[in-house]
Amino acid sequence: MRKLKIFGCFLFTALLILGGCSNNGNEKEAANKEKEKQTEGVENTQPGKEVVSTAEEPGETEQPDEEFRKYFTEDPEEMVQLEPGPYSGDNYDLEAIKKEIDQFPQGETPEDYYYRLVALVAEDYRFFYEAMQDVDTDYEDPSAHPDGELGTPPETASKQLNVQILFDASGSMRAEIGGKSRMALAKEAVNDFVKELPEEVNVSLRVYGHKGTGSDADKELSCSSSEVIYPLGAFEQKKFSKALDQFDPAGWTPLAASIEAAMDDLKDETGENVENIIYVVSDGVETCDGDPVKAAERLNQSDIQAIVNIIGFDVDDAGQKALKKVAKAGKGEYATVRSQQDFQKFFEQEKQALREEWQEWSNKNNSQYVQSQHERVDELLEIEKRATDLTKIEEEHLDELVAYWNETLSEEESKQKILAIHAGKRERTLRSYAFKTAVAYRDQLRSKGLEIRDQVRNKAREERDRLKEE
Repeated sequence: MRKLKIFGCFLFTALLILGGCSNNGNEKEAANKEKEKQTEGVENTQPGKEVVSTAEEPGETEQPDEEFRKYFTEDPEEMVQLEPGPYSGDNYDLEAIKKEIDQFPQGETPEDYYYRLVALVAEDYRFFYEAMQDVDTDYEDPSAHPDGELGTPPETASKQLNVQILFDASGSMRAEIGGKSRMALAKEAVNDFVKELPEEVNVSLRVYGHKGTGSDADKELSCSSSEVIYPLGAFEQKKFSKALDQFDPAGWTPLAASIEAAMDDLKDETGENVENIIYVVSDGVETCDGDPVKAAERLNQSDIQAIVNIIGFDVDDAGQKALKKVAKAGKGEYATVRSQQDFQKFFEQEKQALREEWQEWSNKNNSQYVQSQHERVDELLEIEKRATDLTKIEEEHLDELVAYWNETLSEEESKQKILAIHAGKRERTLRSYAFKTAVAYRDQLRSKGLEIRDQVRNKAREERDRLKEE
């Protein structure tokens, strides 16, 4: 029994020793495992920190937020197309951004950290890029010339002016003034007037009362005589002069029928780009029982919208009153001439009025071009200013964030400090780009504006000089 007790004590002691040894072994094993775990890399308990493996070289850590690298561009045209950062503009919140900065990964380059800051507060410059894509430095064509032609280029935008002469060839045109018949004087005046019209103007000549005689027997024949002897078209001096030589004073005065016939002559000359003017040269009133007042009114109120002007040649008072009514119905003017000098005076007044219209045209268009230029240049200046102001705001924010980041670094991490060379470089690049891009368009607007104003002034000057010489 005693031996058994001694053996039992010995066995109990041995178990205690073995248990102690076993516990020591477990502790050592746990310590070794912990060491291995540290060697392989452990998770940092600080919120926002990433798993860093000591088995990798610094800077080789795989980052899940590589979006910030799109801001790694020195091309300003790419910069102004990037989306803004989450803390741009009114969303700027320094305290919230500091929390973002505190979670930046370790081991990156100063340049990486700088562009991480840029990605947070980059302003929105896309409006500038889009505005520059839509800049149009061309100007609209000048308004219609006084002679009806629009400004450059005429082949794409023109207003056709048509002038038709209704020439009275009634028997009374035989009467002489100063040794010349009324008809001869009228033909000279009409020929001089037509050849002085701008070359773009189409011309037509219709003669009436040129058949038969002034006798009652020939009234029907004469009153039905109204004929186009120079069809509507460009003026050709020889052809027009030949047409004028085809008739002499003959019979009655079918004025109303001739105005009505003019409506048929011009029936295809309608639309907003067409202007029609009638000049009636006559020494008397209607003698064929027609109503020239109604005829003139109908012509003016039709789609043709022709203006009816009357040049009364040595007409008595009663005749003047009647012809003035015709001109009024046709929304035109009436003028009485009694000599070749009066004819010349009348047409000189027409030319003077046209010179004044050219000057008015020049002044109006130049004023409009100056206004358009100023408005568009000012608009570009405003867009550039908006972009420049944003770069200043962005630079202020980045300076503040760079200072905070540098302050958070220890002496050992001093190599990660963002140097001053990074801060401000992006903003200077953007400001330079905004200025150069906008100023190039402004210079184009000014240059083209001056060019087209010079064209307008020169055109008006040439036409006024030509009208003075003729």
